[in-house]
Amino acid sequence: ANLAAAAAANAGKTLESTTPAKRPEPAKARCGVMEDMGSSPNGLAQKLLPCRILITADAVNVDPDIFNSVHGNGLVYDGRLIVDHNFKTTDDAIFGAGSLCEFSRRFRRKDAGRYIRHDGFNGREVGSKLAQALLRVLDPVNGDMVAAGGMPRGASKGEGSENAPLGGGGMTSADGLDSMEEDASPELLPDFYMPIAKGGFLPGNLHYYRIHSCKRADSQSEASEPREDQVIVTDTLEPSGKGHFCRLTIDSYGKVDSITYLGGEELQVESLWSLVGLSETFLNHLYVRWKDGDIPDIVEFLTDEWATALFHDRFMDFCHQIQLEMRGQEEVKAIIDRALESVNLKDGLSRKLLASIQAQLPKSSVKAMQDRLLEYLRGNTNHLKTYFLPENWDIHR
Repeated sequence: ANLAAAAAANAGKTLESTTPAKRPEPAKARCGVMEDMGSSPNGLAQKLLPCRILITADAVNVDPDIFNSVHGNGLVYDGRLIVDHNFKTTDDAIFGAGSLCEFSRRFRRKDAGRYIRHDGFNGREVGSKLAQALLRVLDPVNGDMVAAGGMPRGASKGEGSENAPLGGGGMTSADGLDSMEEDASPELLPDFYMPIAKGGFLPGNLHYYRIHSCKRADSQSEASEPREDQVIVTDTLEPSGKGHFCRLTIDSYGKVDSITYLGGEELQVESLWSLVGLSETFLNHLYVRWKDGDIPDIVEFLTDEWATALFHDRFMDFCHQIQLEMRGQEEVKAIIDRALESVNLKDGLSRKLLASIQAQLPKSSVKAMQDRLLEYLRGNTNHLKTYFLPENWDIHR
């Protein structure tokens, strides 16, 4: 009995000693925000980037076989395969596009800072521009019109649009002018606007997306970290995978520059895509409300009912229409010109400056924008049913 009691007592001690104490949870760091960490012994500045997952990868470059093929066929290679504004190499029968290629540096004569490597543009958009260029070569008569979404020349009304040119085939004066201008102005490169999206499925059943704007200038590739007031980060991601980590950056002109997402919930990339390049003013005072602590989760905020209109496929058409109308008003142009006189555009536009411009806009211009917004909502009520229009106020009183 004594032995049994001693064994039981020792067993209890062993059990008690081997049971690990519960560790206190570490303080939650602000993930995705670069922080200063003093200097190294050599005097170099050190940075700390708190994160859950760090992925590193080597840069994609040209392999020896491709390099030898390019040089063996007399094509110009200067770190990338050189093409002209029609994606043509020095060989008239060879075209190139994509991360392997870049436009010739002679196209920088009028814009020295223009970004010319294709890896800074959306691959789908580059491919579309290449297809249009090839179509003009393969079908010289109809290629330029078909590439632009028009009808082939000489097509009858029964074969296509009712607005087909009269008089059969041949080139109209406008078409001839466009072709002459294109040939006479080779320094004008195609314009690229579409953002670039990357993503993947990571360990831990986490979905990762990063969407950022395309590069317009070389300075973007050498840009430093965005200022503190240009970064908005929320982190509700739990170890179980619930919640979201989201980092949104604003460029120096007040537009959404990039969105980074990590979470267990799969999102529609097209929705995030449509936000990049959008003015911050459309986001319902996102920065101010986030800074005040009113927005704990960017994803939840942007998927709320108020934001439905931002993701509608006709919203960008509405924005372009407003821009064209405002540009045509001399009073609005004068207000903007006066505000920009004392501003260094390299430093960008502050929120304070944008707010002052908005405050000076004529009441008639503001009323016109409000009317256009109501027209947009009324014209798309089949999809935008959550907005309460003025004509419904009396009904619900």
